[in-house]
Amino acid sequence: LSFAVFLEAVVSTQSTGDLVRETVPFFCHPNLWLQFSTVRFISTASEQLHPADLYCKVLPLLHPVLKLPLHNPDNRRALLHALPIPLPRHLLDFIVGYPHKDRLLCFLQEGRDLDDEVTAVVDKLNNLGMGDEQQRQVIVLAGYIQKVSKGKAGYFDNFSELLIDEGKVHTFEYLQDLSPAHRIPSPGFSNSGKNFDIKEEPREFHHYSDHSKESTLKLLLNRKKMEFIVNRREERKGISFSSTTWQPKGVLVCQINEHKAAINHVKVSTKHSILASASEDGNVKIWNTKKFDSRNIVISSRQTYSRPGQPIKGLVFYDKGDRVAVVTREGSLHEVGVKELKVCAAQTLDIESGDVVVDMNTLGTGEQQNLVVSTSNGHIVCVDMRSGSFVFKLTNKPQHGPVSAMCTDRHEHWICLGTRYGWLTCWDLRFHLPILSWQHDKTAPVLCVSPSLGCGSNVNVGVQGYNEVGTWNMESGCKERSLCYGPTELSESEQSIAGVYSILSLSPDLTVTGGADNCVRLWNARHETTSSVLSGPRELLGRQVYRKSVIQDVEVIHAEEDVELSHSEIKGPVQPSPAHHHTITDFAFVKSTQPCLVSVDMGGMMKIWK
Repeated sequence: LSFAVFLEAVVSTQSTGDLVRETVPFFCHPNLWLQFSTVRFISTASEQLHPADLYCKVLPLLHPVLKLPLHNPDNRRALLHALPIPLPRHLLDFIVGYPHKDRLLCFLQEGRDLDDEVTAVVDKLNNLGMGDEQQRQVIVLAGYIQKVSKGKAGYFDNFSELLIDEGKVHTFEYLQDLSPAHRIPSPGFSNSGKNFDIKEEPREFHHYSDHSKESTLKLLLNRKKMEFIVNRREERKGISFSSTTWQPKGVLVCQINEHKAAINHVKVSTKHSILASASEDGNVKIWNTKKFDSRNIVISSRQTYSRPGQPIKGLVFYDKGDRVAVVTREGSLHEVGVKELKVCAAQTLDIESGDVVVDMNTLGTGEQQNLVVSTSNGHIVCVDMRSGSFVFKLTNKPQHGPVSAMCTDRHEHWICLGTRYGWLTCWDLRFHLPILSWQHDKTAPVLCVSPSLGCGSNVNVGVQGYNEVGTWNMESGCKERSLCYGPTELSESEQSIAGVYSILSLSPDLTVTGGADNCVRLWNARHETTSSVLSGPRELLGRQVYRKSVIQDVEVIHAEEDVELSHSEIKGPVQPSPAHHHTITDFAFVKSTQPCLVSVDMGGMMKIWK
């Protein structure tokens, strides 16, 4: 039985008050599983206690520990939000391992001047990051620390921990009192952490099956979910990221109409000197970004690579921008040299009959670059760029529906797929396993998935039928932010054409979106009042107000029509609108002679904005 289930079994006994007193300090413990078990016990015990005992015995014990005042400890969600930031693991390990911890705790509790040795230890703890709050938590955990002071090895044998440190997974044994059949096996992950004196028989690390890896991943996922909920309010405040100094103003520099069909993708090379566009007309056009200047009246493509009758669905630069890889809808992969625009290599992907390519991207950096291609039937195919051989092939769950969108992590950790049934699945490339699948709250077809800057585990998602962009945390499956515009309720005819098809994150705060309304919108999550419509119908430009609110722990920024300005007439001659006349399909940010934003649409039009 788990710790929480055991506690629930004894809440009806007379020792409930004593158990509450013993378990409350675990709110400060760095083990999030232990924190969650404590929350579960406290909430269950509060439901059983008399209101007088609750307010006279339990709440006085909780208030000094929690970070927020609480009046309903039986509400598990309220308890989770009130949890404090736990004591850092390295501080607790240091104190537990210190041989004279009794004198150290006495010094921290009473502040007496002791010998130079204890004073030096306190100075070291301060250097390790112990402030007033951490010192208070050490005092709260003093009784627990004394109970485990019999030996450091015993301390680590009795509690579970699964830590992530720069991509390395560290595992410790899970609850010493469990039977061997229920213990969590330790898979063969690379471990560069400290060597703790764990009294355990040597074991083979390479004989564990995929089931063991999947079980460990599920435990990791539960831990990350708990961590997300506990620190939700702190995460909303966020780390102070430095936003880009450049923001598009919506000034049209030029517009180009060389493609004869919808432009699916537009990508920029590593050095931002070359831009490539891929279209349904089977053409890939190469552009010189140095000509994206207001002084150049006429801009034309430098080169064109043509595959007549084969719509181009994926486009990426690699080899330091000297080569470009394109993939057609039927799965024909071509590697093309940018300078000579000749095919360097060509092959056909191993996809099923009737299956079509959805998107393509690169994994890795430097010389070790691979191509990853997703198909509508849920296949993920990875190809080695150097040898042309297949690295791996993964398959998404068929019951989640046909794949409609994909994005990859720039650090080669994960792939996120979106389907026509509204499901999103995060694949961990280290294990080649799906670590989390969740359904969008709108249960609508996913149109686009894009990485969100500032947090490596967040993605921006746009779905069909809703004028909204949601930022989702892939570790917890929870929505963090919602950017929405227009009416909240749409008719069936309006839902059939509404949706956000392209999302570009310029910084942790700035996001550019475009979709079926033909508008280019700039969202500022930190200063929502500075958000604006960069391009669109004239009745929208400068006539919307942006309000921020928190609804069910989700930060919502909603664009509404300004009633006062909507009734005012537009003075002066009416100029032709520079806005797109078709659904916007992709964006690219170019840093060349001057920063600019490139937008493309289903009509084959490319526009450059500054």
